[in-house]
Amino acid sequence: MPKLDEVDLKLLRLLTEDSSRPLREFGRELGLSISAVRKRVEKLRKMGVIKRYTVELDYRKLKLGLTAFLRLEVDPKELQRVVRQLSHYREVCEIHRITGNHNLLVKVRSRDMGTLKKFMERITNSSGAVRELETLVAIDSLEIEGLRIPLTLAGA
Repeated sequence: MPKLDEVDLKLLRLLTEDSSRPLREFGRELGLSISAVRKRVEKLRKMGVIKRYTVELDYRKLKLGLTAFLRLEVDPKELQRVVRQLSHYREVCEIHRITGNHNLLVKVRSRDMGTLKKFMERITNSSGAVRELETLVAIDSLEIEGLRIPLTLAGA
């Protein structure tokens, strides 16, 4: 697999900031032609570094301003079924298998504490496989500037 160079890393940073910009603008910032930018983007897609393009939403405007993280201890025999079930709820944004006392970390967005409570009751009552649930409510979501890539991945 080809290694990423500094230009690839700069291009990834620019794409994560706003992938809807024209390739011409990326080229200007990188000192490359449009075709060179297009080739690099295609290379990064083929490498699997760029998986897809998405939209960043303002969840408050969608009336989903409360962010919480649920740590679930799920019966290991039922883990895949619970993950499939969770993936169908509109509140669920991300699901991760984790180490420690719990085996799932679920990021959810909700309108308020009342709707979050109803959601938690729904998932604990419906599956029967959730042994324990711990809730962490985000006070604020903080953004970091720029793309963070470990140096070992960057080839440095």
